[in-house]
Amino acid sequence: MRTAYQYKLLPNKEQATVIELWLELLRRQYNYRLYERFSWWEENRCPVDACPMVMPITQLRDNPDYYSQKKDLVNTKDIVLLNKTGTLFQI
Repeated sequence: MRTAYQYKLLPNKEQATVIELWLELLRRQYNYRLYERFSWWEENRCPVDACPMVMPITQLRDNPDYYSQKKDLVNTKDIVLLNKTGTLFQI
């Protein structure tokens, strides 16, 4: 029993270009946010079984969580993307 319908997209060239731009923007956004989380973890991690007795005090960054990244997503729409052909697109 099928509970959902599947639709096949047949975009024209202009629509395909816009879809490619959106996917590129989302890919870059995802990779940047993933980098943010990994870099925070690298800077602030500690061994699981024990912490060292002497540890330098570093300035802790804010832990990037879902809501802070979601709030910053609005600013991402102003990013200028470079298309594969070398022409610039601004979203």
